[in-house]
Amino acid sequence: MAAFWYVLKKIVARFLFPVGQVIVLWLAGAIIWLRWPKRRLGPVLLLLSGLLLLFYAMPVTGGFLLHSLEKRNWHYAQPAKLQARGVRTLVVLSGSQRGGKLTVGDRLSSDTLRRVLEGVRLWRGIPDSRLVLSGGSFIHKTAIGGAMAELAWDLGVPAKKILVEADSWDTDEQARRLAHLLGSEPFALITSASHMPRALAIFRGYGLKPLPAPADFITKGRKLTFYSFLPQVGGLNASEVALYEYLGLTWLWLKELAGLGPKPIEIPKG
Repeated sequence: MAAFWYVLKKIVARFLFPVGQVIVLWLAGAIIWLRWPKRRLGPVLLLLSGLLLLFYAMPVTGGFLLHSLEKRNWHYAQPAKLQARGVRTLVVLSGSQRGGKLTVGDRLSSDTLRRVLEGVRLWRGIPDSRLVLSGGSFIHKTAIGGAMAELAWDLGVPAKKILVEADSWDTDEQARRLAHLLGSEPFALITSASHMPRALAIFRGYGLKPLPAPADFITKGRKLTFYSFLPQVGGLNASEVALYEYLGLTWLWLKELAGLGPKPIEIPKG
């Protein structure tokens, strides 16, 4: 049943993403135009679908949407400050991966690579800290947490300093499965800057004490130029990433209103 709801959620979300919105609008316009050719609504919807695609594909659109998420946790975490706050555990959340006979670097998505690199950077600055790599796989045989661990080993982190959580499919399940391991102590939560607001809300909803350690910034250091207004595949992808997070935050808010949000888990005090 959990797999069914997971797949259903992914399918429904696709229709709410930029390309999904454009396709739905275009199909509606085409059907109305073919069924009632004299009505203006059909051609208007077709025109709107094209304009919507143009809007989402401009880098300035995705950049604006992403920046409003990333600026909430705009600064990189510093090992000394984390250590001063009692952090001894660094939790790295997974992104995605590809299948096939690939090296670890090729298998992990770019956002996952940056998250692991940031986790290793912070681990090096906090003596006796441990690296928790979290992520299962719904499609591939190899869990993404295991692939992340392989990369961390290659980067010099000893196996005894790495813990792998390899059964979760999404952020909510990652927080729930890690709750007893993390306990009541503060820990660094490492994920993409755009994903950080939602990740923090979910982990805190389970009664945990995450400290933001953002990575994988997309808008940091970027400037507005002439090319920011030219439609590009990268702009469309940025808009999709941003909408995914806004939809996730909206879903969390709706669940909280309905009293269905995450409940604090009984966790050890020491």
